[in-house]
Amino acid sequence: MSKSIRAVISAAVLSGALAVSALATAPAASAAQHAAWTPKPGKACGTSGTARIIQGKAYWCVSATEGATPRWGKGVSTSTSPLTIADGWAKAADSGMSAAFGMIKNPTDRPIRVVAAISPDSTVLQLHEVVDKDGTMVMQQKTGGFVIPAKGMVELKPGGSHIMFMKVTKPIPAGTMVPITLITADGGLLKATVLGKVFNGANESYTGGSSGSSMSGM
Repeated sequence: MSKSIRAVISAAVLSGALAVSALATAPAASAAQHAAWTPKPGKACGTSGTARIIQGKAYWCVSATEGATPRWGKGVSTSTSPLTIADGWAKAADSGMSAAFGMIKNPTDRPIRVVAAISPDSTVLQLHEVVDKDGTMVMQQKTGGFVIPAKGMVELKPGGSHIMFMKVTKPIPAGTMVPITLITADGGLLKATVLGKVFNGANESYTGGSSGSSMSGM
């Protein structure tokens, strides 16, 4: 092999080694994205119920009182939640809104509070309850979230408490599995999938905004 060929090969090897070294030592490209997406505690957010999980911490945005501007809370380190969900399902929908239901069970000796939820199938999820206001049944965000009692359970069902998909990002056909993650006040994460299901009830009619909306057919 001639000296010139050996020189070319050596240069190529050296260049490749330097490139690998640079990749190994360069900061991750997502670091800046993480920093940009990390919420600032106390800062206003667009929609109450918005939640994010970034670099091992969970953040969620809620209103301190009804009608108040929703703001981000401080990040809470995440862990695996002991909660489980049984018979989980979501109303099939092509677009707009949907809702998820099921039995949330708590096997521990302490109450656990579910404060938020996220899913790639909806831009924002809210924890809702149904209440009677002046003779009209309305859906509204559940202040403080759902408290699952020690050794007990909470049923999410049409006409009662449920997880609201405020804006479906892609169709939820019947028979498909919908990923959803519940977030608890101590940073616990319950990752589950629920079954898309045709349901003729739960025909939500929002006329008053997310904090107090009229309901029909649920």
